[in-house]
Amino acid sequence: RWFQGQQELSGHVVATDIVPSGDWTYQLLVLLKIPPQRGVTFTCQVEHVSLEHPLSQHW
Repeated sequence: RWFQGQQELSGHVVATDIVPSGDWTYQLLVLLKIPPQRGVTFTCQVEHVSLEHPLSQHW
């Protein structure tokens, strides 16, 4: 999931199909399609059964 501040940006998100990585794992890309703006930050949040808590990366 992608956020700008506390607001989720679901209308600007594009996801790929699930594809094999070649090592018995799979991947899915979820992209945020929005023009960058000076001083505006975004957060990508990943939830997965293997994670105890969601993983967030600020951009």
